[in-house]
Amino acid sequence: MTDRQFSERALACAERLHRISYLILGREADCEDAVQEALMRAWLHISTLRDESYFETWLIRILINQSRNMLRQRLRHPTTEIPESLPAPEPPDRALHDALLSLDAKYRIPIILHHLEGYEVREISGMLRIPETTVKYRLRRGRELLRLQLKEEE
Repeated sequence: MTDRQFSERALACAERLHRISYLILGREADCEDAVQEALMRAWLHISTLRDESYFETWLIRILINQSRNMLRQRLRHPTTEIPESLPAPEPPDRALHDALLSLDAKYRIPIILHHLEGYEVREISGMLRIPETTVKYRLRRGRELLRLQLKEEE
């Protein structure tokens, strides 16, 4: 893959990377850092990509790993929340957004990838390196937890 091809393909999925990272991390600044770090790692390790047709899936996998690492760091080293100068736009359904962010990452990530980004169970299985049956279980369990949480709020 040439430098130009890498740039074009990375730019083509930039919005998707941003959305996925934001829904995992919940903070705009962390999201931007995660995307930037994932792109840098992808660039440095482009030689490990075996099939260029899986570029986007491979890049999302790197982003998910980076986002998870940032979540772990956040838990180990809590910081005072600094208000952002430009807040993210208000989500259309605030209750659903908050319920989604409150889910454990193992349920939240498959839901984001499947329902918001449109990936198939098989693709998510490859991205997360877990069996398809586990993805299906986490999707079903995540939806149940969301349903329960949204009922409580009513």
